[in-house]
Amino acid sequence: MKSTALRVVVLSGMATVVAGCVTDQNAAQVKLEQQAVLAVNWVQQSGEYQALAYQAFNTARRAFDTAKAQAGRKKAVIVDLDETMIDNSAYAAWRIEHGVPYTKPTWARWMEAKQAVAIDGAVSFARYVNSHGGRMFYVSNRDDTSYVATVENLQKLGFPGVSRETVLLRTTQSNKQARFDLVKSKGYDVVVYIGDNLNDFGTEYYGKNNRERRLQVAAQQKQFGSKFIMLPNPAYGDWISGMAVDYYKQTPARQLEINRENLRVWKD
Repeated sequence: MKSTALRVVVLSGMATVVAGCVTDQNAAQVKLEQQAVLAVNWVQQSGEYQALAYQAFNTARRAFDTAKAQAGRKKAVIVDLDETMIDNSAYAAWRIEHGVPYTKPTWARWMEAKQAVAIDGAVSFARYVNSHGGRMFYVSNRDDTSYVATVENLQKLGFPGVSRETVLLRTTQSNKQARFDLVKSKGYDVVVYIGDNLNDFGTEYYGKNNRERRLQVAAQQKQFGSKFIMLPNPAYGDWISGMAVDYYKQTPARQLEINRENLRVWKD
């Protein structure tokens, strides 16, 4: 009888500890999501973000007009979708509101809702390319199972030339280089790439830490504004995982620590 009672006490104690750990993890996750509040507000509310979007697409248009395609090839422009051509900040705001992390099921629900909006200047740029001798290719790491919802969202927003040939979603790997090469294999010369993540410009950035990514940017600095056009995205991206090895495998509490450890602090 004493043994049974002891087991009950021990198990109750373990349950209390586990519940405490879960509560602590939930609190850390809520705090982690809260760190994105100003970033999402800036994207949704600031004229500065809007100005940078127009600036990016104005620059992209000049780059497209100036570029000369290789002999026998047709001009193409490759763009990312999320936070490059379409704005998903409402999903980020929903996560903040609920204190929950990104998950595949909630992201799938968001895509299925088809409520992403066009980023300022994106639709007119895409129409310009397709009406001036070029071809737009939308290369995204949305899972290919979301193809129908993604296409319907893009069509609703007025993006041109949206089809199985031009919308290339992720099937097996997130590294986009194979899809870039597929576009080139069809007789196109890709004269402009547009993205919000350095991975949108080539395999050189894929899987690298932030120091390596900055060094590669410096090495390619002359291509930014001429061939590579960057949209701002302060809310998420590979720059976050680039702060530490296996960042997303860490607990929310440890991710909070990593975020602080990466700050360059004034030593007064």
